[in-house]
Amino acid sequence: MLEVKTEISQGVVFLRPRGRIDPLTVDDFERELERNIKEGRVKIILDCSELEYISSAGLGVLIGHIEEIREKGGDLVICCTTSRVYQIFDLLGFTRIYRFFPDIGAALRVFVDEQS
Repeated sequence: MLEVKTEISQGVVFLRPRGRIDPLTVDDFERELERNIKEGRVKIILDCSELEYISSAGLGVLIGHIEEIREKGGDLVICCTTSRVYQIFDLLGFTRIYRFFPDIGAALRVFVDEQS
């Protein structure tokens, strides 16, 4: 089961998946990410505080969209991962592709500092 909450503040999209991103739920996650990109919202924070698990299908969605996000002048940063979820990202090399932050405030500063 997956629920993806989306909030927008200071021109930044906060995607907050709750549950599991796996082959059964990945389409819901991808639709929400794509909707924001199509609407021009490309400063994205993926808040993983309530994410229990992410499969290779979910990781594929992130890889599949990061180039477009960055070409449009944005970025996707990741915060608040549990140790289990962080290990999945790290094992597959995502910690070298994406920036990870311990909390939302640190992640948000990436985008706020860019505007200053």
